Amino acid sequence: MNEKKFVFYNEKIKIRFANKKDVYPIYRIGISTQEFAVSKRIRFYEKDEIGQWIKDRENNVIVVATMKSKIVGFACYKIMTQYWAMVDNFYVSPLFRKMGIGTRIENFLEKELKKRRIDYITRLVKPENKSSRKFLKERGFKEHNRYIWIDKPL
Repeated sequence: MNEKKFVFYNEKIKIRFANKKDVYPIYRIGISTQEFAVSKRIRFYEKDEIGQWIKDRENNVIVVATMKSKIVGFACYKIMTQYWAMVDNFYVSPLFRKMGIGTRIENFLEKELKKRRIDYITRLVKPENKSSRKFLKERGFKEHNRYIWIDKPL
């Protein structure tokens, strides 16, 4: 049996809303990977921004996947309008990928968004991130246009 799967099946993965104790672990994960960097200047959210997202659950949804209280994945949705939400970040630790954690996070978020009567979800995915794109297509997402991230520091 694959060692990763052995660990996964013997440990309980929990999906829950993030709380203020999760700010630093989420931040640490975010700055440790290039997956979230949108420019040389912006690698990930600042700790206070994550804290604001967690505090304002009416307009934001941040959930974490934990095993033995350690975060192994997380996702952030921003409520854009009364009908539309946008996934801003979605992450599962490389050691725990392809084990169903991403699906469980996605199911949790979709259930929460349906409770809020959100009926449209969008997300940004880097074109070269083939595994994420495949996962999302399997979940019913459809690719449309591609955009270029542009920003302006103020």
